[in-house]
Amino acid sequence: MPPLDPIFRPTSSPEFWRSLDERAGTSEFRAFLEREFHGLPLPDAGSFDRRRFLQLMGASFALAGLSGCWGQKSYIAPAKTRPVERIPGVPQRFATCMELGGVAQRLFVTSYDGRPIKVEGCPSVARGGTSLLAQASVLELYDPDRSREVLLIDSSGRDRIVKTWDDFLVFAKPLMERFREAGGRGLAVLSEASSSLTLAAVRETLQQRFPEAVWCEYEPLSWDHEREGVRRATGRPGRPVYALDRAPVVACFDADPLGLHRNAVEQMHAFSRNRAPENGWMGRLYSFESTFSLTGANADHRFPVPSRLIPSILRALHEELYGDVAGRAIERLPLPEATRRALAVLLKDLRAARDEALAMAGPNQPPEAHELALSLCGARNVYFAGDPRPAVSGVRKEERSHLEGLRALTRQMAEGRIDFLVVLGGNPVYDAPVDLDFAGALKKVEHRAHLSLHVDETSRHCTWQLPRAHYLESWGDARDYEGLVCLQQPLIEPLYGGKTPAELLAALIGNDVLKGYDLVRRAVEPFVAEGGDFERSWRHAVHEGFVANSRPPLFPHEPRPVPKSVQAADPRPASLELVFRADAKVYDGRFANNGWLQELPDPLTKVTWENVALFAPATARELGVANETMVRLKYLGRDLELPAYVMPGQAPGTIGVSLGYGRTAAGHVGGHDEWGAAIVGSNAFALRTADAPWGGEGVVVEATGRRRPLAVTQNHHAIDTVGMKERGHRVKQLVREGTLAQFANDPAFAQRIGHRAEEFSLWKEHRYDGHKWGMAIDLSRCTGCSACVLACQAENNIPIVGRENVRIGREMHWLRIDRYFRGDEDAPSVAQQPVACHHCELAPCEQVCPVAATVHDREGLNSMVYNRCVGTRYCSNNCPYKVRRFNFFNYQKRLENDPQQEVCKLAHNPEVTVRARGVMEKCSYCLQRIQAAKLQAKNEGRPVRDGEVVPACMQACPTGAISFGDLNDRRSEVAARQSSPRAYGMLAELNVRPRTQYLARVRNPHPDLTGRQERGARSEDA
Repeated sequence: MPPLDPIFRPTSSPEFWRSLDERAGTSEFRAFLEREFHGLPLPDAGSFDRRRFLQLMGASFALAGLSGCWGQKSYIAPAKTRPVERIPGVPQRFATCMELGGVAQRLFVTSYDGRPIKVEGCPSVARGGTSLLAQASVLELYDPDRSREVLLIDSSGRDRIVKTWDDFLVFAKPLMERFREAGGRGLAVLSEASSSLTLAAVRETLQQRFPEAVWCEYEPLSWDHEREGVRRATGRPGRPVYALDRAPVVACFDADPLGLHRNAVEQMHAFSRNRAPENGWMGRLYSFESTFSLTGANADHRFPVPSRLIPSILRALHEELYGDVAGRAIERLPLPEATRRALAVLLKDLRAARDEALAMAGPNQPPEAHELALSLCGARNVYFAGDPRPAVSGVRKEERSHLEGLRALTRQMAEGRIDFLVVLGGNPVYDAPVDLDFAGALKKVEHRAHLSLHVDETSRHCTWQLPRAHYLESWGDARDYEGLVCLQQPLIEPLYGGKTPAELLAALIGNDVLKGYDLVRRAVEPFVAEGGDFERSWRHAVHEGFVANSRPPLFPHEPRPVPKSVQAADPRPASLELVFRADAKVYDGRFANNGWLQELPDPLTKVTWENVALFAPATARELGVANETMVRLKYLGRDLELPAYVMPGQAPGTIGVSLGYGRTAAGHVGGHDEWGAAIVGSNAFALRTADAPWGGEGVVVEATGRRRPLAVTQNHHAIDTVGMKERGHRVKQLVREGTLAQFANDPAFAQRIGHRAEEFSLWKEHRYDGHKWGMAIDLSRCTGCSACVLACQAENNIPIVGRENVRIGREMHWLRIDRYFRGDEDAPSVAQQPVACHHCELAPCEQVCPVAATVHDREGLNSMVYNRCVGTRYCSNNCPYKVRRFNFFNYQKRLENDPQQEVCKLAHNPEVTVRARGVMEKCSYCLQRIQAAKLQAKNEGRPVRDGEVVPACMQACPTGAISFGDLNDRRSEVAARQSSPRAYGMLAELNVRPRTQYLARVRNPHPDLTGRQERGARSEDA
């Protein structure tokens, strides 16, 4: 994206805009729109690194051969007779779960002939929706950079000798005997957060045999502040469970329940049930935050507020609600008048919905803020799940926070009191607070073993590197957010002989059971065996993916006043504030080597392949910073360089930086300094300290005078509504919004916006007497989470193209999420709109293809005949939605020329054609799933049922925003949605008759805060 003009404020601007350049109408943006193909011309030879491109292509899907098992081997041989219900080539689905940060997400995984290729959500959870991290986890399984062998590493970290698991046990056995005699003194285990009953059982055995051993749990993105806030509010630690579907008022303070939350999938689903205007009732969502989040983007009212002021805001609301201060507490806050007025209106809503209101604080806020937020919640819509940390009998309950535990362990290591450290997952050398100097302390430990998926930064500082088993190739268990015991079953033999943390510890302590399967069965037996027949109950639990009746009872919320503990905000102008945040894609950096996630545009900034420093427009003007300016952030005696990004809606005086980038040993995709793979982004952990893990005041910004072009997709494939004067005059709004009051007065308001053209055809049209497939997308339900984009990529073998190709507009995603701003640049609202091929009945692409490579079938699908396509790209130029993608390279050719990568073909979906160079491709409505449903219905002698055909995007959506089906079936959900008064066709006035229709977004703003930003869509008839 080119730099912004020096002056951001234009004299006139469009009502919806993607970027500040579009709002300002800069010459660069207009030139960008006028180019026929944004991928041309090619970048300069010096900026296009062929070696880097090949690294990315080779690492995206590559596999490696199988390796042996540990201990007693069990062999898988070809069946003499075909197993019952097993047909070669017919996919099967297995229930399992994925644990992240101590919380399990229930999943169903599709497997073809013994190889998992697609992750779906559990049908009973959020309509089968899932997170984008779960969708991308299948690519992590097939990562060629995974740790393949047991390695003995010298002190330099570079000389590595390949060993076996037996060699490691031969080394560890006398060492563990020595620790047993010493009562465990000198032994320490550093683990990721886990709610696994299996790991807890092994830990119990370890601490019984080694009572003085140290056990530390650490997560760089910890929720300890929330846990402590719940303990203060209720007297015991736990997790708040919010009923977002029933709450009339929800107030979020630096909280993102719809995005970066451990229970985001189910909370998005609950929130979507609160956003149906046809019910005559909608909840109202307020958001006060420093950086834009998905929750803020979906809020009815959002106000940018520095993170440091959140506790004071909560204290003021608490005093107003429980005291008799008559508005004085809010008036004292050092906030703009508009924000104080909004807080007064919020207070009215909280009082009106006292028993049903919800308020929540983000994980970066102190425990006092969480306690205050809970005091604002009513008793009806918030409950608490018990302590997520499994109880270990005979072991003192761990009350220390993650940071306190890591600080104590690091001190013991530095003092030489730890002789053997076992690190179970995680990457503390990379993500531990920089002031702890964990790497330096680690070198003082004589023996160091790291169990991990990759040979990462921590592995380099250890003496033993042990390959960890992926969750898709191992047995395990974990509890979900509310405490339900979920089971994890393998779908494939461990590719590299990896072990789980429980298996490794069981072997180290000499447990009588070593195999993961047996360990899990023993751990969950008390829950499974309640019915008497354990074997039958066990098989049922594995089949369903969870143990019935294992969820502990929730305990209620009793709102109460909070003693004053938050100091009043300093009214004096503050210095610049630095805010660290989890990244929506790579999380804390553990997914940095996943090409799908790196290439996925950030839901709000649309930046790919790196992190940036977010500046508010006013702050950027004050500092003389523009987009792509390299800046140096100085904070607490340390500095970091990264590119600037001017973000509308960012809190003034607050600089936001995402964690998880700048990895030096991630792999060929995420960066590796030893292999020559370019480092992706900048490591913000280098500024993070134990006392300020989420940032604070005092950051200094310096412009370096250099510029780094960003790979930003926000203006790519822009639908040109300004290019031609007459067309711009009569084109409808692409995104249509209204208010609940407007919908009540005129339910069909969306259909009265813009120019209405008479529909006609130049030729006799085909009658669709059989199936007539179509799609409807409810913008009121869509949160913009991008799970659908990743699901589409996994389902349809969409390649990764790399940073440089994304930068010049060559990304290959069939589905994109357009993000539009509306209103003032300092506090805009956001609209999200998924856009894919609309399968127009009068498709403009078909009219210009000289070889009939894009044609309609008898059911109305706009099909691509790949072996006809000659690559003229006329279709892309004539597509008004800009949803066609061209293969500039043969991304799969490496599979034919490199025998070592022959096996990586197994990563592809066999039901979808792999495209070659020079071929155009686009959304097919998941034609393979349509055909599979039709074939099954034919074999069973019945018609296709509504809901039987579920495209990948619809399957992944947690909110049910996408519906698909047969429009000729008037009882189908998609037909009902397309008959809704909110339904409209994007660019339907072009007489293309799109098969995809949208339902206009409806917000529920408070009448006292309604302004131009909230008034809803207005008619723009020509």
